[in-house]
Amino acid sequence: METHKLITRTKDNGSNKSLLSKGLIPGIIYGKGTEPTMVAFEYLSLKQLMESKSFYTKIINIDVEGKTEKVLPKILQYHPVTDKVIHFDLLRIQENTKVTVEVPVEFLNQDICPGLKKGGVLNIIRRTIELICNAQNIPELLQFDITETDIGDAVKISNIQLPDGVQPTIRDRDFVVATIVAPTIEVEETKPEEEEGVEGEITESEGEEKAEDKKEEATETKEAKQEKEEDKK
Repeated sequence: METHKLITRTKDNGSNKSLLSKGLIPGIIYGKGTEPTMVAFEYLSLKQLMESKSFYTKIINIDVEGKTEKVLPKILQYHPVTDKVIHFDLLRIQENTKVTVEVPVEFLNQDICPGLKKGGVLNIIRRTIELICNAQNIPELLQFDITETDIGDAVKISNIQLPDGVQPTIRDRDFVVATIVAPTIEVEETKPEEEEGVEGEITESEGEEKAEDKKEEATETKEAKQEKEEDKK
């Protein structure tokens, strides 16, 4: 395991702002029954560790002025504007140190999962699970094989095998970690058929009826004229 060198932070090192300008990140190491130690970590070395997915679950070896010890990253503080790391907390690991950590969950064999092959969707409810365990026994990853998982099935915490001495912080119920849900089918909206005889339009039958009415009116007018002529005679 690689050992990372830190320096003790004193007044001679300058302020936190001064350390940051030199590429050093101020931090603190603490642990049960021990005195806190003010330290500074080279930014590039810390950044390299931060890029690991197991940053918060993996114990690292450090060397502070010739004294080596094991620590676990606990907190990173970021600048509110630049979003750069400006401070860190490390937990000093002792033989019986108990820690609470969030461990990511990985779902294996998604390519041959029956539910997914039918078009189902893996609905992940918890991407990480909070665990309590000995600091020397932190799992880097929890895994579950979904080879036999079908649509409608749920993966619960009881289905995931945990290492000895490791238990979830939630112990009052068998909570769901993920489900395989049926695909969502989008129904295309159909426009209602246009009603015949829309206001402002004349249908073919209505046109024929109006033409017939005009013919009858013309015939009636001609007959009325003839009757008037005969009355004059």
